[in-house]
Amino acid sequence: MTIRTARPYAAKAIIEHHFDVDHLDIYVTFRFAMDEEVKPEHAFWVCEVDEVVKAVTASAWQDAYTLLLTVADIVVLPEIVTLEYEGPDATLRITWGKQWEPWGSIVSIEIPPVRTTRTFSTGPAQQNDVDVSNVNVLFLDCSGNDVVIGGFVGGVNGQVLHICRLCATANDAKLMHNFANGNQRILLHKGLDETLTGEYGGWCLACNGTNWYDMSHAKHV
Repeated sequence: MTIRTARPYAAKAIIEHHFDVDHLDIYVTFRFAMDEEVKPEHAFWVCEVDEVVKAVTASAWQDAYTLLLTVADIVVLPEIVTLEYEGPDATLRITWGKQWEPWGSIVSIEIPPVRTTRTFSTGPAQQNDVDVSNVNVLFLDCSGNDVVIGGFVGGVNGQVLHICRLCATANDAKLMHNFANGNQRILLHKGLDETLTGEYGGWCLACNGTNWYDMSHAKHV
C-alpha cells in the first residue's frame, strides 16, 4: 500500500523553503543523524529558483538532521525552487562516517509564513515606518492618543494586513493616503486619508512588495 505524505519525500532528503523579504531559507532534512562537525562547500549545492541557478551563500546546521542553506538576492516569492547535491564528499556524512550520496533535482515545498499580531499605540505624531514584518493583524490602541500611520516597512508581496481599532475613545485612528514620505505607501480606495474617531472599525490591505492597497471595499461606500 502506498503511504502518501503532506510533503514530497525522496530517499536522499526532504527539501523545504521559506521566503524572507530578500532571500530564501532552504531546509534540508536528512533521514539519519549527520556529522555536524563538517559541512560541504556551497558549490556542491545546485539551487534553481524559477529555473534560474542561484548560488547558496551561507549554510549552518540547525540540528543533527537539518541543514539550513541561504540563497541571497531573491526579491519575490518564487513559483518553484529545486535543489541538487553534487556529491559525494567527505564533508557531508552520517555520524558513523558514511558519505551521503548525490541526488538530482528535488522540488522544494514552501513553508507557510508565520503570521503574528501586533498592537500599536505610538502617537500622536504621524508614524511613517510602522514595522509589519510577518504581521497579519495590526491592533490600534488609541486609548491614550491619536494613532496616525503614513506608511509601513517589512511588508512582502502577497501579505495581507488587517488593521483593527481596539477602542471607541475620542482619539483618531488615521491612515494617510499615498503619503510622500511613507516607506511603503498606503493607497486607499477613495484616494483620500481616512479616519476613525470614537468608533470601532478598521481596514484590510494587501501588499505587492512596494506599497499597500486598500481592499476593504470593491466600491467606496
